[in-house]
Amino acid sequence: MSTATLTTAPAGRVKLRNLSVMIDGRQYEIANMNIVDVLIAGAPEWIVQRQKVEFSFVLNLEDKQRALPTYGVVLRNDSNGLELRYNAPILRWRDLLARLITEDARAVAAASASANASPKAKKS
Repeated sequence: MSTATLTTAPAGRVKLRNLSVMIDGRQYEIANMNIVDVLIAGAPEWIVQRQKVEFSFVLNLEDKQRALPTYGVVLRNDSNGLELRYNAPILRWRDLLARLITEDARAVAAASASANASPKAKKS
């Protein structure tokens, strides 16, 4: 099992390219997340288990950033990352995550299609 999948939360975890986390004014990459918790890569080591942490999810959409402040409780902080059980930052958080997952999947598919497309037709 890869370190990206080692968590205490249920399955259904995703990694989105257009979403990160900001703690104390510094932005961190999300290793993976689901609707109830998030695994943050490279977070500060001083954050300890059961500590309450205020942070923001940072959305990057259409060259604009939007911070969604929230808070959570530390489940663990080790070499795999900082895992937080968090409160939804907005009322329709589940809907927003579903939209972000869909948009991210479309972007990956479009990038893959353009990378596989040949500028010239192959001759037989």
